[in-house]
Amino acid sequence: MLFRLRVVSLVLFMGFASFASPQDDTSKLVAEGLGTGNASEVSKYFNAMVDLSLPGSDETYSKTQAGQVLKEFFVQNPVKSFKISKQGSSADGSTYCIGTLEAGGKSYRVYYLIKPVAGKNLVQQLQVQENT
Repeated sequence: MLFRLRVVSLVLFMGFASFASPQDDTSKLVAEGLGTGNASEVSKYFNAMVDLSLPGSDETYSKTQAGQVLKEFFVQNPVKSFKISKQGSSADGSTYCIGTLEAGGKSYRVYYLIKPVAGKNLVQQLQVQENT
């Protein structure tokens, strides 16, 4: 009986761990792309339509358009670093990250939301706001 309980617990744990890790991987890969100022890497994980908010721009863009707008932001604001300060998740499978981007001699608060879409974890929303 105790053995069965351990096996069931292990199977459940492994199931939850495998469910959570792709989300964690997406968060990590997006963070790495932000930290290097690589818009192409970040946009790999964009949903078909993305809510993108940057200083001077707050629109919903196609994946391709959002990648171009983010690339232009990085060209104008060369990235020094990005560090995640908080992460969380919700019951619907979404996760979010909040961090600080040092770019162009300024500090920005970054928020991004990742949602499961058709079996993939994709960025639905990305906000970059200058810290004041």
